[in-house]
Amino acid sequence: MHQRKLVVILADISGYTRFMLENRASAVHGQLCINFLIESILEQVDIPLTLQEIEGDAVFLYAADPGSTQAWQGVVEEVGRKLARFFEVFIARTGANIESTPCGCAICRNSDKLGLKIVVHAGEAMFHEVAGRPQVSGPDVILAHRLLKNSLESGEYLLLTEPAFELLGARVPGRFESHVEEYEGFGRVAVRVRFLERDFLAARDAVYQVSEPQRQAAVESYLDTLQRALWPAALQQARRPIRPF
Repeated sequence: MHQRKLVVILADISGYTRFMLENRASAVHGQLCINFLIESILEQVDIPLTLQEIEGDAVFLYAADPGSTQAWQGVVEEVGRKLARFFEVFIARTGANIESTPCGCAICRNSDKLGLKIVVHAGEAMFHEVAGRPQVSGPDVILAHRLLKNSLESGEYLLLTEPAFELLGARVPGRFESHVEEYEGFGRVAVRVRFLERDFLAARDAVYQVSEPQRQAAVESYLDTLQRALWPAALQQARRPIRPF
């Protein structure tokens, strides 16, 4: 067990609960849509990022201090690039799914209402193992999770705590606004927020204007996913339906 500096990143799909509750009859298809979006983020996870956990509709990542000042600066540079990339791939996957799917169910009609919220905090954590699985824990990890439940009304934003902003702010483009949250045990927590609604709309418009070869590739990818994942899942749901026929 040892303690190290780290950057904690929580990527949360906003609108997930309402999306699933409003589409209970298509629960399997709905979860597959969520899985596609989560996978778009996970495809960007490589060194220096480590996947700690997939927590329902959220992805818990971290980047740890390798042990030297120069190496840590390299980690910080790469994390800054990754943060912007997460939103790009999420938006692209959302647009491609909507544009390429031949399905007209409620799930596919409403998947454009899903958004992405990312919370980033820099601090320290204990690195240890539980039942052979590597874990990170401590007050800074708890605070990052608390920040997912905040007073912001937006469903599409990048939130950095002040320590994270001091570390990464110069490496992440866009305009950040100052904001304060308050939590029991932590008191007032100063954060910086970049709201991304306009970015999402602009990026989605760009996705919808893809070339015909790109559109065809997206359709083929969607149909391939249907064959590999949806039909077995649909069969399972038919065998154990959530409501009687």
